[in-house]
Amino acid sequence: MVATAITPQAVALAGIRLRALRDADPWRKTARPNQLPPEGEWRTWFIQAGRGFGKTRTAAEWTRQQIVDHGKRRVALVGATSADTRDVMVEGESGLLACCERYGIHATYEPSRRRVRFPNGAKAFLYSAEEPDRLRGPQHDAGWGDEIAAWPNPETYDNLDMGLRLGTDPRMVVTGTPKPVTLVRALVKRSRDLESDVVVTRGALLDNAANLAPGFVSVMRARYEGTRKGRQELEGELLEDVEGALWTLAQIDATRLDALPDGVSLTVVVVGIDPAATSGESSAETGIVVVARGNDGHGYVLADYSVRGTPNEWDPSGARE
Repeated sequence: MVATAITPQAVALAGIRLRALRDADPWRKTARPNQLPPEGEWRTWFIQAGRGFGKTRTAAEWTRQQIVDHGKRRVALVGATSADTRDVMVEGESGLLACCERYGIHATYEPSRRRVRFPNGAKAFLYSAEEPDRLRGPQHDAGWGDEIAAWPNPETYDNLDMGLRLGTDPRMVVTGTPKPVTLVRALVKRSRDLESDVVVTRGALLDNAANLAPGFVSVMRARYEGTRKGRQELEGELLEDVEGALWTLAQIDATRLDALPDGVSLTVVVVGIDPAATSGESSAETGIVVVARGNDGHGYVLADYSVRGTPNEWDPSGARE
């Protein structure tokens, strides 16, 4: 094998060509600044935005660019459900197929194989967050996760992340109207680290008002502006505390322990269960927690087994500490 030296001049020239290709992309001429991917060496770009911001269009355009301009060949598309992946991410009016057709790229959706095939040989594979284990084996060089706050299991993100190991620069974009679920809180917390591989872009409904149906924005503002729902659903604000809660998440995080303090032993351990009335997808969780009292008079929460399901599905293997 003959080794080829890569000179600084060649690297610089490649960078110039990449910037020229990027700047020539029509999307850059119409997109708002917060719809364009951030600079830097990030691995996960989290678009945390309110409804109507244009999250789907932004992520579809980024995915199209990764395939057409950046040589990505195996892309993971992950929605909250199989129907969401198909109806929103692939076939939706702002989805990947519509995005590609806009530029004359005739991608082909193959439902039986759960994939989208592109003229340059690239493939995008469809997954559902309801089946996180399907992401355990496949490898990808790019990914798009949609509405991650609605994913039933944070393990889906972990499996997607672990499978991004092809090529020289595997990345993913994840989108969502933020709710204080484990995955969203974890990504936002990671993004605050100066050396983090996660970048968060914020956005609101009003950013995209010019492209929404007449009257929609005024109705939404009249109904929800100034409310908690409006702050979350329209402004894309992450409200980490439940209204009226006795203990805030900041208080809980500040008192977390890796182990019991020296000299402390548990005198009483109990399991508390607060069953939900139903077990459907929209039902409340059944609260299942293990708590204890120490000989120091303090209370300790040892584990959280809360789950949305029937008593037969109250499986402790999914405990949250």
